Amino acid sequence: MEGVELRAALREVEPLVGGRVAKVYQVGEVIFLRIFSPPGALVIDPLDKAFHRTELRPPTPDRPPAFAALLRKYLRGRPLLSLEQAGYDRALRLRFPEVDLVVDYRPRRGNVLLVQGTRVLGTLGEAGLSPVDWGRPEDPAEGVGPGIKRALEARLGRTPTEKELRELVEELLSAEPRGYLYRTPRGPVASFFPRPELGDGEEFPHYFQALDRVREEDLFLGEARTLIRAVRDAIKRKRSALRKVEEELGEARGWEELKTKADLILTRLHEIPRGTREIEVEGFDGEPVRITLDPAIPPQEYAQRLYARARKLRRAQGELPRRLKRLREELEELGELLRELEGRPYLAPYLEGELEALGVRVPRPPAAPREEKPRPREFTIGGYRVLVGRSARENERLVREAHPRDLWLHARGVPGAHVILKCAGREVPQEVLEEAARLAAWHSKARYDTKVAVTYTEVRHLRKPKGAPPGAFAVYKEQVIVVRPGGEDGPSA
Repeated sequence: MEGVELRAALREVEPLVGGRVAKVYQVGEVIFLRIFSPPGALVIDPLDKAFHRTELRPPTPDRPPAFAALLRKYLRGRPLLSLEQAGYDRALRLRFPEVDLVVDYRPRRGNVLLVQGTRVLGTLGEAGLSPVDWGRPEDPAEGVGPGIKRALEARLGRTPTEKELRELVEELLSAEPRGYLYRTPRGPVASFFPRPELGDGEEFPHYFQALDRVREEDLFLGEARTLIRAVRDAIKRKRSALRKVEEELGEARGWEELKTKADLILTRLHEIPRGTREIEVEGFDGEPVRITLDPAIPPQEYAQRLYARARKLRRAQGELPRRLKRLREELEELGELLRELEGRPYLAPYLEGELEALGVRVPRPPAAPREEKPRPREFTIGGYRVLVGRSARENERLVREAHPRDLWLHARGVPGAHVILKCAGREVPQEVLEEAARLAAWHSKARYDTKVAVTYTEVRHLRKPKGAPPGAFAVYKEQVIVVRPGGEDGPSA
C-alpha cells in the first residue's frame, strides 16, 4: 500500500480508537488485532505492506509465534489510544499505554515493531526502527507511489503537474472511501477509488472489504493451490476415463456382429478344419463371407468365446451410457469447483468433502505422533460456547462429538463450516442464535451476500447417509433464519 492508500485505510480504522485489544494472533507473518467495545479488528501484513480494518477470521495456530506472544503480553486488554501516520509516508504508529506498535513499510521488506520509549522490545522482521518524523508536514504528493500515479495519469490522459497531483489526491481523500477489486496479471489489486485502467472491477461498500479479499486469497492461496492441482489431476483422469468409455461403447455396439459370426462358425463347423486362421464360407444370405479364427483354439470353442464376448458387450451397451453420463456430470462439477477455488481460495477447507466424493485425491500431511487434535474456532456469545469447523473432517468431528440437543447451524445450500452452539437443550436467546447464524453465514461461500439463509436444528436431527463424504449430513428437521454474515459488528472473540 502507498501512503495515500494507508491514509484512506486509516479513515476506516479510526472508529476503533478507544477500543481494547481482545485477542492478538499471527497467521504466517500477518498480525491480527481483535478489538472489543467497539467491536472490530485490524490486520497488519508486512509482506504485502497492508494495514486496514478487517472482517477476516482465519484459522489460528495452536501455539502463537514469539512475536505474537510478546504482543499479547503488552497489548491484550489495553486500549488503543491513537493512530498516527508520519505525514503521508508509509509509517504508522498505534499508541497503547506504555508501548507503541510501529508499522514501518518504508524499507524494501516491511516490518512491525513493539517499542517502549526509545527501546525496541521486539520485531516481526529483522530490521530495526529507522528514524521517523511523526510531526512532518503533510504533503499529499509524498504519499503517491507509482501505482496511484499511473491511475491519476490515466484519469487525466496525461502526466499531472505537482499542483494537479495534490489536488487530485485531496479530492479522492475527501470522498468516503469505497472498495474496488481488480484482477490483473500480477494478482488482485484493491483500490479506494475507481481505476478503469485496470479493467472491470468488483465494487464493495467499504475499502477494507476489497483489501480483505486480497488478504484472504493470500492466506488461503497455498491450500487452494494444492487442491487446484488435485482437481486438475482428477479432471485429467476422468477425461481419460471418458475417452475409454466412449471407445468401449463404440465396441459394444458391435455385439450383434460377434454373435452372427459365432452362429456362422457353428453352422459351418463341418467346413472349417482345425487350425484354420482364415476361411471363406457361405453366409446366411447366400453370399460368400470371409471369417478369421484363432488357429490355436478349436473352431467350436472359438465360437463359444465369441458368444461370451457378445453377451458381455450387450450388457455393457446398457451400462456404459450411464457411466458416460456420470463422468460428464462429474467433469462439469469438478470444473465448477475448480473455478470456485481459483476465484475464492478461502473456500478450500470446506470443499474437501465434495472433492473427495468426486474422486479427487486430497493431499494430507502425515499426522505427527502424539500430536493433539487441532481445535476448532471457538467463540463465546452471551455465555454460550460456539464452535466453528475449519475443514470437512473437523465439521464431521464437531457433529459426532456434540450433545444430541446442541444446535447445529449451516448456511443453506452452499459450502461452508458447521457451527455448533453448545446448549444441550437449554433455551437459546434469539440474539445468541442470530449471532451464531451470522458466524455460519460468514464462514461459507455466501459470506459477501447481503442476506444469507441459515439452517439450524438440534444435532439429533442429523443423519449420516451411507457413503457420504466427510462433513456431509442429511437434515431431517430444520428451521431457517435469515441474517447478515457476521463480520464488522459480529461477535467479539
